[in-house]
Amino acid sequence: MSPLTISSGWPLVGLVAAAVVAWWLGRRLVVAALLVAVAAVAGLIPLTTGGPAGGPLAAGAPVPAALRPWIDRAGSQCPQVTPALLAAQLSQESGFDPNARSAVGAQGIAQFMPGTWADWAVDADGNGTASPWDAPDAIVAQGRFMCALAARYQGQTDLALAAYNCGPGPVDRAGAVPAIAETRHYVATITALVGTYTDPSHL
Repeated sequence: MSPLTISSGWPLVGLVAAAVVAWWLGRRLVVAALLVAVAAVAGLIPLTTGGPAGGPLAAGAPVPAALRPWIDRAGSQCPQVTPALLAAQLSQESGFDPNARSAVGAQGIAQFMPGTWADWAVDADGNGTASPWDAPDAIVAQGRFMCALAARYQGQTDLALAAYNCGPGPVDRAGAVPAIAETRHYVATITALVGTYTDPSHL
């Protein structure tokens, strides 16, 4: 999707509604995470994540079994980008759907735009074709791209996530997560989800 300006209220409305439902269901930790995300999207608190986010995948993490080896491989390419972070990002990008297509043309499980895919394509599963529609290829390429962004921003994974969503230009100009509602929602939601996917021994 094309980024929205911070004046758009839909990300805030969605997060507040989710918090209300979680409270009604008695999920108080989920409520706390969502309220932090609401505050971050609204710009009330800074979005900062220095160093690695998450760690190895939890045994019970809600990840399709066939994708776990590829997420583990993708999350081993640099110390800042962990399997749990990539899983949370895939959940937000596509809900782990390898056939996902956005209204603006982002493709596959990791939602690569065609121009970006041309720079980061990899034939991870060795089938002779590098395709964003092939989940192993897309996940390993996602990890490569995120590692490059993490290096660009000195290990700050919040800025790497922001750049993955809206491109490096707005992040470079802001020197922070830019005041784009969709991007703030994206970073805050993934940051809140990382713990769901992380091995408890690394929390």
